[in-house]
Amino acid sequence: MALTPAICDYLRELARKLDAAPHGGAGLLLDDAGQFLGMSRQTIYRHLKAVAGWESGRKARSDKGSTSVDSDALMTLATMQRESVRDNGKQTMKTPVARSVLEANGLPVGVSNAHLNRLMRDRGLNVETQQLAAPAQQMRALHPNHVHQVDPSLCLVYYLNGRQQIMEDREFYKNKLENFAKVKFKVWRYVLWDMASGALQVWYCEAAGESQANMFSFLMHAWGQQEGRLFHGVPKYLYWDKGSANMATAIQCLLRSLECESRTHEAGNARAKGGVEGGNNIVETQFECRLRFEPVDDVEGLNRAATAWSEAYNANLIPGQDTRLRRTGLTTPVARYDLWQLIKSDQLRLLPPVEVCQALMTGKEAERKVDGHQCITFKHPKAERSMTYSLKGMDGVNVGDLVSVRPLVYGELAIQIELPRYDGEPLVYRVEPELEYDDFGRPLSAAVFGEEMKSHADTPAMKAGKAMDELAFPDQDADQARQKKVVPFGGEMKAHSYLQEVEQPSYLQRPGVDIATPAHAQPAEPELLEPVAVMLRIRAELGRKLTAEENQFMRTRFAGGVPETQLQALIDQFKNPAQADQAQPIRAAGGLRAV
Repeated sequence: MALTPAICDYLRELARKLDAAPHGGAGLLLDDAGQFLGMSRQTIYRHLKAVAGWESGRKARSDKGSTSVDSDALMTLATMQRESVRDNGKQTMKTPVARSVLEANGLPVGVSNAHLNRLMRDRGLNVETQQLAAPAQQMRALHPNHVHQVDPSLCLVYYLNGRQQIMEDREFYKNKLENFAKVKFKVWRYVLWDMASGALQVWYCEAAGESQANMFSFLMHAWGQQEGRLFHGVPKYLYWDKGSANMATAIQCLLRSLECESRTHEAGNARAKGGVEGGNNIVETQFECRLRFEPVDDVEGLNRAATAWSEAYNANLIPGQDTRLRRTGLTTPVARYDLWQLIKSDQLRLLPPVEVCQALMTGKEAERKVDGHQCITFKHPKAERSMTYSLKGMDGVNVGDLVSVRPLVYGELAIQIELPRYDGEPLVYRVEPELEYDDFGRPLSAAVFGEEMKSHADTPAMKAGKAMDELAFPDQDADQARQKKVVPFGGEMKAHSYLQEVEQPSYLQRPGVDIATPAHAQPAEPELLEPVAVMLRIRAELGRKLTAEENQFMRTRFAGGVPETQLQALIDQFKNPAQADQAQPIRAAGGLRAV
């Protein structure tokens, strides 16, 4: 079976269904697919991986273990109790009530309530376990500028009538929101925390709320080279929440072009970015507390003071304070900048000029079609002309595919291509152009005619096609086998013969309606049946052979044929010879004659 586009689409749809299938449901889907495609389950697994990038593998069930209690009943009981918890944490449905409801709905449990509680506790299904916070996962960065965490917060400082003000709790709380509304332009604090070194960067702006313009300005400030500041460079990963400014199309476009991967934590899991949350607390308690005793006149002055403080704090140079970083794995406390300076040259990615970054924010994705050589052409902003980019050997990329293209800042005219995967997640690749050509404009990577032959790496579709060829024609050349009209699968595939064994249901016959015919219509002459066929019919009815006299009678009397309308009367006369004298005359081919 050739790997047609329709089969590829079927496999991608099957992969989506397998991902969504409940426990035990994948087997039925695979059996249906095997019957539809005529393939073994192992072959379907191989094609799913090649065409759709899907692989099997499931975690062990949460209720794995020996118990007489049905797992579905136990899970339902636990779910009922979990859903009965009020916002204040009180559990309103206990096990005896939940058990009663279950049994009333046809799900008996057969063990004591204490045993049910023990089973739920052992499997982590009880309300107490579910209410506990999930354990935190320790994370580490490989080097400085590997991972940055960013978080904006509303600052207690604000400016009104040209003077610094501080929001006092007695004036700004939930019952006095009108005071908060009076402050039209509030001061927002943006903090960056480097996961490897713990270095902090802080920046302030005056605005009515968060915006992508302010986020862009902060990133340019934090990642760019600032006079008198050590910290700079673009990270590999940026970890933050799903704020509207963070997820804005322009910001995301900039990050993709800088090859900085944006990662967000789940809603309600703020501790996932605990590093920058702690950084906000440090800035508030170590720097902003000083502003009450030495106010600054405006945001510009606030940023100058914040930069001076953060440089001293990161370098452990604040007089009378020890601001070194303390971690279990460090034998002695270390200044944050001492750790940041361990960055290597290839890990320090310099931020392009702000004008270039602004252009990257507004840049649009281009779309290109993969040609027969598995290449695309694209004009990089830094290039003088269009360049050729080879996509050979990239999983999921086939001839004729449409790919999205965007230029990248780092690398030799590098681009990023993206195309959708079967489950909606994109396949993303980084590609650099063909740069070496001979004097005749041919790429040096091409094979020299008559000296070498370079075959393309098989695309996913080609790999799947070869696997299906081997299945249909094992140990044979598939093309030659098709030319010789060899039956696929060794002729063992039942394609239609099984339909003869299908048992049809008994249907109730409905009475019909006679068709009225014109009065002047003449009846058609009855059809004449062959004497031999009639004798065979009579023989079957009598259950014996005809005698010589009966045979001679038929051949002589009905040499021209037996009228179809008189066949039954003739059969009856043979069955009842005693009544032959009373029988009606039969019209033979030669006219009316008595029997």
